[in-house]
Amino acid sequence: MSSLALDIFNRLISQVDEIEAAAARAATDGFAATAPVLRRSGFVLAVASIDTYFHEQATRLLTAAALRSAAEATVVANYAQNVSGSDVSGTAGESHIRMRLSYKTLVSPKSIDAAMTAAGIDPSIVWRDTAFALGTRPDRLRLQLDLLYDRRNQIAHEGDWDLVQLDFRNMEKAHLDDCTRYASTLTGAMDPLL
Repeated sequence: MSSLALDIFNRLISQVDEIEAAAARAATDGFAATAPVLRRSGFVLAVASIDTYFHEQATRLLTAAALRSAAEATVVANYAQNVSGSDVSGTAGESHIRMRLSYKTLVSPKSIDAAMTAAGIDPSIVWRDTAFALGTRPDRLRLQLDLLYDRRNQIAHEGDWDLVQLDFRNMEKAHLDDCTRYASTLTGAMDPLL
């Protein structure tokens, strides 16, 4: 059975599929210049779906950790920042954690590791076991995620503009497909481990 986090991820990825379908229609209908624009927005949403997945997992894991002991609640509060151990372990603990996580991006492997560590989980074991399930190495999984996050940042913060070529970076169907395939593969393999 999949987690709520994976269910939400899948709903977001289905929106990315709709964006790709619109891009393909645009290209077929003679609007070839529109297709890469749509695919860039799809790429940003695909990476956001990974972020949302890890936010949902972190909320659940950190809330459980905060309720285990006062010491763990302090660790969670220190990670979340600007809240106390009693805030995160109280009746509104999940709300405090969710609000504080809204200020964090959980896409880079380092940021995901920090959230897992704060929840009392050894991230190296999670990445290792995910890699085993996918027949690869943890460093490759982490590098691919870093590359997708960097490309998302190129789109979101640089307009995907290449200052050397004085043109937009290439964005084809294969780029978006690679992103969504990796995102689905990673979250699907990691979900049972979290």
